[in-house]
Amino acid sequence: MAEPPLADAGPRPHPLSGTRSGPLTGLVAASVIDGEEVDAAARGTSAGAARRIPVISARTLEEMGEVVEADEHVVDRAVRAARAAFPAWAATPLEERAAILSRAAEVIAARGARIAELVTAEMGMPIALAQASQWHLPAQVLRTTADRALDARALAWRQPIEGAVLHRRPSGVVAAISPWNMPTYQTVAKVAAALVAGCTVVVKPSAQTPFDGQEFVALLHAAGVPAGAVQLVQGSGGVTGAALAAHPDLAHVSFTGSVEAGRTVARLAAGSLARCTLELGGKSPALVLPSADLSRAIPAVLGSGLVNSGQACNATTRLLVPAARAAEAEDLIRAHAAGFTLGDPFDPAVGLGPLSSVRHGESVVGFAERALADGGRAVTGSPRRAEIDAPGFFVAPLVLAGLERSAEAVQEEIFGPVLVVQPYRDLDDAIDIAHDSRFGLSAEVWGDPAEAVGVAERLHVGQVKVNGVRTRERPGVPFGGVGESGYGRELGALGIEEFTDVTAVMA
Repeated sequence: MAEPPLADAGPRPHPLSGTRSGPLTGLVAASVIDGEEVDAAARGTSAGAARRIPVISARTLEEMGEVVEADEHVVDRAVRAARAAFPAWAATPLEERAAILSRAAEVIAARGARIAELVTAEMGMPIALAQASQWHLPAQVLRTTADRALDARALAWRQPIEGAVLHRRPSGVVAAISPWNMPTYQTVAKVAAALVAGCTVVVKPSAQTPFDGQEFVALLHAAGVPAGAVQLVQGSGGVTGAALAAHPDLAHVSFTGSVEAGRTVARLAAGSLARCTLELGGKSPALVLPSADLSRAIPAVLGSGLVNSGQACNATTRLLVPAARAAEAEDLIRAHAAGFTLGDPFDPAVGLGPLSSVRHGESVVGFAERALADGGRAVTGSPRRAEIDAPGFFVAPLVLAGLERSAEAVQEEIFGPVLVVQPYRDLDDAIDIAHDSRFGLSAEVWGDPAEAVGVAERLHVGQVKVNGVRTRERPGVPFGGVGESGYGRELGALGIEEFTDVTAVMA
């Protein structure tokens, strides 16, 4: 289908978008309503100046800027602005909405380097990973989402059935509340699907990583996404996030974060019966079958378990290996864990950057110390903060063995570079161990391809990767969980459907 003509021939400058590189200190993150930054002094309230939240760089442990927190009045303005923009955006032909997303993908691909730099400075993600997952992958998600929306085989906007014709329509205003660990990627997974569905969006980044969110929204506007279609509110979860989730004019809340925060969001949204998509915690197993090549599987599982220093909801933090090969697996773990380099996340050779904050680092160390006290044995690593010649809170890879299935470190999401080895007797035992978790986000299976696929089909989780497939290689495949990992799906046709309502027309 030919691309319809748009208002202009290409991306245009936007006053809020940064340059490819720029200072990483002295930054200010403010809300953006209808394309204009909100002046805190003109909020229309008598509450005084807006609260300023310092943003501490995980890389330097120094203040890199501040967030101007949006209170309930600013949030209300943003939601009302999104609601006012909804009819025109919903009436925009699907082909044109998809074309605008494709243009946004081009703009992000060309001008998104600054996003990766900001994420690395904000939360310590190694720059190579930030470039792949927070710059190039968001562009790919925008492009893939536009393609899926136009593929009638993947998504039927008008579907004749016996007795009626089903029409998919945009739901309304969507709140997109994103986490700090994969901030731009998690934002685009929500925003791309909502926009192409015809919804308008109010984005709320984490107060820990606000600057990449501001840059991303600015680039969307620069690409031709109407200012009214994407609003931005900045602030803490307890103030800004709570006011947004509880707003009565929302049709849908899409949230990524912790289980407890997800429960709070769901309760707040229930007040107006707004639907939710919740992508919460994980304790993902990597099931290594007896037929697997351990020399290939073990290094790969370590890589997926330690990605972003373990600060990933789908990190494979439980390594299930045949009991008869446990010693061999542990030897491989020790050999390959030594290859992960800790250091300045702006160094392209560094594999593991600092944890997102001192507070979070101390939490991870606490989990590790309790695991050893519970009878765990360190296959490799130490439960202490790593002392290296770089600022930040670093923890070297720690792999534990000998823990009971009920142990805290086996059951709880640590969100750091801490993995556990769980030997199994036979395949049924392995699947039972894999399911012994209140989470059900993702899993990996390694082994003979046909056998591995058969095992994958038995696992009750949202997504299973076989023999090294990575989530970010398949941006059109739905992602989400079961159990305490949440409900609903992001990405692909199912991700778009989340933001639609169905009208059955009977004639």
